[in-house]
Amino acid sequence: MRILFLSFLLTYSLFAANAAEAAKILGAENRYSSAVVKAQKEKKMLIMVIVKEHCRWCDKMVHRTLSDSTVKKAMENDVTLIVDKDDDFPADFKENFFPSTFFIDAETQKSVYESAGFVGTKCFLNDLNESRKIRDELYK
Repeated sequence: MRILFLSFLLTYSLFAANAAEAAKILGAENRYSSAVVKAQKEKKMLIMVIVKEHCRWCDKMVHRTLSDSTVKKAMENDVTLIVDKDDDFPADFKENFFPSTFFIDAETQKSVYESAGFVGTKCFLNDLNESRKIRDELYK
């Protein structure tokens, strides 16, 4: 029983990542202000994922969806930001469901598309494509 408990604890600790650790794993930004500046400078869309600690769906979003090679390749033309729900970012993006993903036009700092909760690779890629279409229609 003790071994089972220790193996469960070890497994959980491998996946339980806070926002800063998740950003490091993904090579993403972890501060809203610097991510906006980078996205504006590079003329890219900002993808902000809001997570919280001890959230298994947040961990799945980081380790399954956002770590997927197809998703990583698709997001090469965007700036990715991973923040904790308690971090400093505009109140317009405060949410009560986690993870929450906002696809943001960097120039206007307005959300063009959002998704609440865990989504798999296929749904995330669909959301990404839809957000690009909407952004292009609104701001280009």
